[in-house]
Amino acid sequence: MTEQIAEEARQSLTRLEPSEIPLGVSLEWPIVAADGALLFDAGAIVPDAPALEFMFRHFEPHRAIREPAPHVLEEEAARDGPLTLEDIGLTIGARVGLRGTGGTGSAMYASRVIGFSTPRRKGERSLFVTQPLMAGFDPLDLTLGEQVDLVALTGRGVFRFACTVDATCREPFDYAVLSAPGAIRRLRTRKFARMPTRLAAHFAVEGGPGARQLGRVSDISPYGMSLTAPNAAAHMGDRLQLSFQFKTDGVAVNIETVAIVRHVGNADPSDGSAAYGLEFETLEPSQRIALKSFMAEHS
Repeated sequence: MTEQIAEEARQSLTRLEPSEIPLGVSLEWPIVAADGALLFDAGAIVPDAPALEFMFRHFEPHRAIREPAPHVLEEEAARDGPLTLEDIGLTIGARVGLRGTGGTGSAMYASRVIGFSTPRRKGERSLFVTQPLMAGFDPLDLTLGEQVDLVALTGRGVFRFACTVDATCREPFDYAVLSAPGAIRRLRTRKFARMPTRLAAHFAVEGGPGARQLGRVSDISPYGMSLTAPNAAAHMGDRLQLSFQFKTDGVAVNIETVAIVRHVGNADPSDGSAAYGLEFETLEPSQRIALKSFMAEHS
């Protein structure tokens, strides 16, 4: 199945040569990496030869010739039998990521567990959670009977499960009652040290001149990353406007954040590039949950 998906992805992209990419003018089509990650959008400008050389050194630029069919890959769960709320250690006050199935179904919102029902005959317990929120968006309105996907982070790992909305309540505040979780899956055990990766990122020095540049994320954690930049234009203490994208559980997650430069590496003599050590200054709880889920899937 994986080979079939990879073959379809190859058929949907055509690899570019440096001579096919114009410099200093607006692109008529987007440039993407081999995995579909956006490098330069249509209308963006590849400014000069060093930027072009950096892109080809760190990525494999492609042009999409058709939209690839969407696929959701089955995640590999630990084979340790059926799990319960007691097994995963979910407690009152725990933060969970919640994704609905409506128009905003691809976005993960942050919520908290505020209670559980008394155990039923088979030990099943309903969950009481606060109304899901995400900065910059209206609160997520849940509807009776809707199925929602949740990611829970506890001291025992990262877990994913689905629930049905059994009730929505407005007093004394907005909250929802969810059914007992079905098919709790444990993502592979991981440590939150920085994980090696290869992601495209776009960044600009906050308050500085010029458009955003393309960089490569070489390692990442829920709290920061190492970003290779075409040139060392930023200094320690500078803030970068940063954006990058990744997929977790088959869903694309877009992150727009601010990161502080904590370290600037020596320039590479071959091309002048340098690595920044970055600390995320602002990261929404739902984004951090998604990032931890991404790391768990790839650890």
